[in-house]
Amino acid sequence: MDFSRDSKARLVALCLLVMVLVWLVGYGFDRLLAHDGVTRVDILLITNGLTGIVAGLLFYSLTNYERLRRNLIRNRLRTIAEMNHHIRNSLQVITYATAAQNNAESVEMIRSSVERIEWALREVLPGHVEVPANPPESVTDENEALRAG
Repeated sequence: MDFSRDSKARLVALCLLVMVLVWLVGYGFDRLLAHDGVTRVDILLITNGLTGIVAGLLFYSLTNYERLRRNLIRNRLRTIAEMNHHIRNSLQVITYATAAQNNAESVEMIRSSVERIEWALREVLPGHVEVPANPPESVTDENEALRAG
């Protein structure tokens, strides 16, 4: 059986676990109250109420967890969409710059676009992606060669 995070088998197992837990809590309340000499009608009313409270708290916990998980996923998707927007716009400029005739202008447009991509990675995804503050030597050398060429 597949018990991965979002599998159907895990959901069924979790439901069975909650069912058994609620049943055991109800049974425990019944035994406790019967031991203390409470009448059958009172036992029925009290244990059903207490079991309902336990079931409600379990349901609240599970639905709150699921709500938080959905919000996290929604925020991640929003971040990805924003990154997609910034990077695609910068890449369009790079694509245009490679087709342009003026070499110095193309190099400046490429440099500007690379800075925008680095900004997007640094500011939109803080803590997720580390972008070096200074480009590696090989990138600097390539830029110098493009400017000189």
